[in-house]
Amino acid sequence: MLKLENVSKAWKEFQLRNVSFELNDKYCVILGPSGAGKSVIIQCIAGILDVDGGNIYYDGEDITELKPEYRNFGYVPQNYALFPNMNVYKNIKYGMTIRKIDKITADKKINDMAEFLNISHILERTPKTLSGGEQQRVALARALVLDPKLLLLDEPTSALDIHIKDTVMDELKKISEITPIIHITHDFVEARTLGENIAIVIDGELNDFGTKDIFKNPKNERVAKFLGYNIISENNSKLAVAPENVKIEKADMITNNINNNNNNNNLDNPISTKYGIVNGYIDFGYYKSVSISYNNDNLKCICDEDFEIKSGDNVSVNFENMINI
Repeated sequence: MLKLENVSKAWKEFQLRNVSFELNDKYCVILGPSGAGKSVIIQCIAGILDVDGGNIYYDGEDITELKPEYRNFGYVPQNYALFPNMNVYKNIKYGMTIRKIDKITADKKINDMAEFLNISHILERTPKTLSGGEQQRVALARALVLDPKLLLLDEPTSALDIHIKDTVMDELKKISEITPIIHITHDFVEARTLGENIAIVIDGELNDFGTKDIFKNPKNERVAKFLGYNIISENNSKLAVAPENVKIEKADMITNNINNNNNNNNLDNPISTKYGIVNGYIDFGYYKSVSISYNNDNLKCICDEDFEIKSGDNVSVNFENMINI
């Protein structure tokens, strides 16, 4: 359906470099930290930004030079860009007015979309009277009434509280059944929940692309660090291990197994168990995130809520499901 081939773009002090991937009609999430280039990518796809190099194809047609209005891609920016002087109805109708769609057709499409997104009751209100979730639905409705071939969403839930965000993600799943979506975010939960295809973008480069399995098998050290894995050097190799796969137990008698620096393993001791010291922890109620000094590194691990721990405790450390990177 959509194909990017070595797309590059210099934007202010930022450089997008040789981004290539191919999408079908599955829900795609472009995931990366702030400033990684995610918005530049979808603005190039939308035609808002001209690419400096490479090509963009849709259904086999080269659309690199095609103006945005001829691509028929819906684009919802992060700030929603609603017109403050228009009510909800007129905001949704705006694109159809530009396209000179007749009033009867426009009214039907607006009413159908308002019902679908549960905003029929706010059609006469202005944007400043709406909640963040309502504004987001209006922006989606304005894009969807134009029957876009593809919907491009820039951080669509970033301004929403957690309860509204869950509802909106459910709505986005419904929308994706009728319109393919590319959704950019820095939120791992959104990416895991919605993404069928996931692209990881860091520092203007595509670092990985695939299904949700990329969360379980990071491609390289850069991706592993971004995804929150611990990076461990063992036997001249670098290994990645997820925080939930760092297993710790309190160690009461380890005088001979840990040196005076409390970080380095005693390599001469025949016991294979390794040790670390707790730097601190955060209690989230149903689990604890624990920071541990280990081999001059700082490990993060996840423990269940019943694990009793305090700063300065000596703990044994074992790893599961380590990944070579």
